[in-house]
Amino acid sequence: MSGSDETPPLPCPEGLRVITEDIKIVQEIFQLVEAGIVHGYDAFRYGVELGEGYIETELAVEKDGADDWNAETDINGAKILRLVDQLQASAIKRGEPWKSFVLSYREGEQVKTKFNY
Repeated sequence: MSGSDETPPLPCPEGLRVITEDIKIVQEIFQLVEAGIVHGYDAFRYGVELGEGYIETELAVEKDGADDWNAETDINGAKILRLVDQLQASAIKRGEPWKSFVLSYREGEQVKTKFNY
């Protein structure tokens, strides 16, 4: 031995690495949506449905106890589409193709993501 008793790091299983990459993509989508809500929020839900040749999104913003489905936003749709395509490609590689997902967040809580298969 070379005098070092350090244990080498364990290799990262492929699936774990992919899921970690997915989390980063979801975080990027969250950041784009959060930054794009012009007048702030107490909570929001962002839904994405990806189909053959189309993407459909919807955003519900809660502020002062009222839901607003027409909140003013400045969200870069092209960036969202690119990230959603990456997320879907990763899921397909794992054999877990989803049809849609919803990101939800309330101030001070964790971001929740629910995929529909």
